Amino acid sequence: MSRAIQFYCNVFDVQPSFESPGWSTLHFESFELALHILAPGHDEEDVMPHAGLNLEVDVLDEMRQAIELNGGSLVWLREPETHIPERIASFTDTEGNRFELRQHVEPSGT
Repeated sequence: MSRAIQFYCNVFDVQPSFESPGWSTLHFESFELALHILAPGHDEEDVMPHAGLNLEVDVLDEMRQAIELNGGSLVWLREPETHIPERIASFTDTEGNRFELRQHVEPSGT
């Protein structure tokens, strides 16, 4: 838990609002992100490969650098297309949890 808290605090410049060994929350200004540990044998809670955390950022490349410097990894990166002006990247944190970041890119010529 402490490694996960450190990762999100360093990458996103946030602070914990509550910390415990099994459950912690991080304050992201307009929302709270909860981190919790699944106990062995509780596979019924592990339905999805990730919880669907998807955040919009101003500069995806800067966030990628911060993520990788703090022990996270890029899984895939999709560049904008004509009909979808978003760069979208999937990452794993230090614990292997996946999350996505997206950056809106203005179409060229506007």
